[in-house]
Amino acid sequence: MLPSFRSRKDRLKPYMEKQLKDTLFVELPVDALTDEADLSFMKGVPLPIKKEDLADISGAGISTVKLADNIAVVVGSDTQFRYAAQYIRFLNRLFDAKLIKVFSGKAGEAFKVGNYRLAMAYLRAGMCFRDDDRDAMFAYAGGCRYWYLALEGSEEDTELIKILKSEASEYYEHLTDAYPEFAPGWYYLGYVYLNEGQYLKAQLAWKKYLANADRDDTEQTAPITEIEQRVEELTDPVKIEQGASLLQSGRLEEGLAVLEPYLNTEYSKWWPLHFYLASAYRELGHEKEAVEGFLNVLRLSPSNTDAMDALTALYEALGEPEKAEKYRKKAEIVRGGTGDTPRQ
Repeated sequence: MLPSFRSRKDRLKPYMEKQLKDTLFVELPVDALTDEADLSFMKGVPLPIKKEDLADISGAGISTVKLADNIAVVVGSDTQFRYAAQYIRFLNRLFDAKLIKVFSGKAGEAFKVGNYRLAMAYLRAGMCFRDDDRDAMFAYAGGCRYWYLALEGSEEDTELIKILKSEASEYYEHLTDAYPEFAPGWYYLGYVYLNEGQYLKAQLAWKKYLANADRDDTEQTAPITEIEQRVEELTDPVKIEQGASLLQSGRLEEGLAVLEPYLNTEYSKWWPLHFYLASAYRELGHEKEAVEGFLNVLRLSPSNTDAMDALTALYEALGEPEKAEKYRKKAEIVRGGTGDTPRQ
């Protein structure tokens, strides 16, 4: 069963609600809203009005389409807004599921001009309107992905990027659970898993994509070829991940047997391989090999705080307090400046 979008903790609210600061809330006579539907439940509920709408209110009146647009921005900015339930009921009374496509179109226009918050407000409003709709979920997950890709590399947006990645991952997973034959969901979920370093999951998601993709559609030829190549390229990363799983389950010798041969391949420049091996060496009590492994991690991933923490502990155990303090301070500086290093 899919979770209720509005009942979830709204982790994006702090980044979204600032765009409501110029919104006015005005109670309008119910009979002035429409002659086509019973809106008695809106009595006493103030509606969101923009300053430029005031002239319409005093003149010919504000249209329900304009009200729907304003409502979308409000509930999309704050999914737990005080009157969100009434606002969503208002939308459901006057519009059908085609409204989701309208919101997606408006989001696309906002994305084009770089207004990511407004774009996401429309996509989140679509989720509030119909959170089990395939197109609403796909658009929302895609919007989160589009935003975090635009932000990557920004040190001040580290936390927002983390939230957006988590939201994208969660809703691509919900989408593929609810609509397993919808190939585009698997396509993008594979990339989400790849960016998280979950190579087996990425490979499995892409195999699902290939099983459901329409091979008679010539527009799908290029992405199908692309993913077939991606699946093949993941053969070794999946084996490395499986070796790491052996290490994590305590089967250290078996895991090392899988991973150590990769040190003589192109994957010797891949920091996760050195991290897995160094962690195993530490567990086996091979401190010097572990130190060298974590130093290799830092040569390839200089801001990796997990490696710094490991080196701090190892140097303390080896009786080298100055080196231990060096890496403790480095980890402190990195966390203070950019937060924990995300897994690549």
